[in-house]
Amino acid sequence: MRLSNHFMAFLVAAVVFMLPIKSKAADMVAEGLCSAVVADDRQRMRTILSNHNIRLRNVFTNVRCNGYSLLQFAITAEAIDVGEMLIRLLPTSAIEGDKINGESVIHWAEKAGYASSPVLAVVRERVSY
Repeated sequence: MRLSNHFMAFLVAAVVFMLPIKSKAADMVAEGLCSAVVADDRQRMRTILSNHNIRLRNVFTNVRCNGYSLLQFAITAEAIDVGEMLIRLLPTSAIEGDKINGESVIHWAEKAGYASSPVLAVVRERVSY
């Protein structure tokens, strides 16, 4: 009985101490994805996703780069290659669900002055509003 109490205490302590490590790792992955967008480096983005065994659609809604989603950030950073990759790999529902204050990515980009963005042109081709 006494051994199992010690084991349970150890197990709880191990879980508690591992939680901050996972969030720090998640922050590092998000930072890496954002830097790949800024550099317009598809290979780096693929490598980060592959090394951490992550699917883009699973992290797309949670990763924010300077307050923008990955797709919005690709538009603002003029990251054509990465933007096209995001649009190709994400399901249409994820692109349509990427809202900014209730507005679609297309409407947001047009209002923000990115109407002529090549990434936005690809979004328009893929999503019909």
